[in-house]
Amino acid sequence: MKPVLFTIPFLPEWLGEVKSYGVAMMIAFLTGIWLACRRADRSQANPDTVLNLGFISLIFGVIGARAMFVIHYWETRFANQPDPLLAIINIHAGGLEFWGGPLLVIPACIIYLRFVAKTSLRWYLDIGLPSLAWGLAITRVGCFLNGCCWGAVCLDEHHPDKAALPWAVEFPFGSNAVIQQYKFGQLTLPKELIHVLDSGESFPLPREPLEKAVEDDGKTWAQLDAAKKQAFDEYEKQKKAGADKTALTRLDQARQAAGRAISDHLKTEIGFIESHGHKYGLTPRQLGDLAALYPSKPAHPSQLYAVINAFIIYWVLSTIFYYRKRHGVILGWLFVLYSISRIFLEAIRSDNPLDTFGGLTISQGISLTTLAIGLIWLWIMYRLPMYSPRAVPFVYADEESDEQTKKN
Repeated sequence: MKPVLFTIPFLPEWLGEVKSYGVAMMIAFLTGIWLACRRADRSQANPDTVLNLGFISLIFGVIGARAMFVIHYWETRFANQPDPLLAIINIHAGGLEFWGGPLLVIPACIIYLRFVAKTSLRWYLDIGLPSLAWGLAITRVGCFLNGCCWGAVCLDEHHPDKAALPWAVEFPFGSNAVIQQYKFGQLTLPKELIHVLDSGESFPLPREPLEKAVEDDGKTWAQLDAAKKQAFDEYEKQKKAGADKTALTRLDQARQAAGRAISDHLKTEIGFIESHGHKYGLTPRQLGDLAALYPSKPAHPSQLYAVINAFIIYWVLSTIFYYRKRHGVILGWLFVLYSISRIFLEAIRSDNPLDTFGGLTISQGISLTTLAIGLIWLWIMYRLPMYSPRAVPFVYADEESDEQTKKN
């Protein structure tokens, strides 16, 4: 797990942290556009139209994926926030769901092709859609590094402490996988690593604050404590020396400010971890060493399964593209192939609750719908003319000029 790929120095944390998932999205977008432009060039389509479709896909894909995540987790992650609107737009904190992307991107691309570019829908959808599967494969690598979309517990039934498969993975303490396994009673943790709320509900200590506290290693606390001690000692010293009232008032204010600095520090992420450790006589570094002994139970690397699955779908769609007998079939095959595979992948994922009809996850429910849409789309495509009448080969201006010169 490596949610932050690297940090740019001299910048604030929210701006300087380069997220692994964001880098994966950037690579997916750039390489996906390049592959789509290659297909366009080989099939004599307009690369500029493909580039425009790419930017539309990027914008509406993020909006759609974020919207679906917000709708899905509104009650648990957004409704109780002090500022729900700010939480919605805080995409830096993560939270995207794949199906929301295509469900918004495809209508947006259709509108652009039909009313703006005024070109062939079927042709350009065929060119662009394999890159959607390619992009999904790359971004799922980002999911793995981020620790989201984790898989179900993968334990040998005869040896409960061993993984059932050699490629099962363990996520570090404080990850979402650990939190869920603790919540489901699959993982036992020592009391030193558990935070109990006033309501009696308990959670594992949060990962990022623990990492920050370990990195700080009590330095901030020591500095504030030393400043407080110095302020108190100076006040007592000047008081005994008979300092005037004005000087004592100033020193008393400094003493109070030093005390408030300690109180304010305890409200920070680092201070929270330090005060929790003090209850058990442990430093943040000792808490970190203890936490390293309690990763998640072995789990299916469902993100990597999704990577392999998406690359296979990309290969199949690309092959169909170059050997297809009619325009417009790629969208249908994308919906059919991905919907079927997503239904099975959801069965070994553990991050989505069973919150739709029949004990299915929301993604399985959507996949059943898109599977039906894909089959209907293919049925329609095989009853339309083989080639779109709007699929006119694109000719560069200089080539057109040369051709006209030859004719003259």
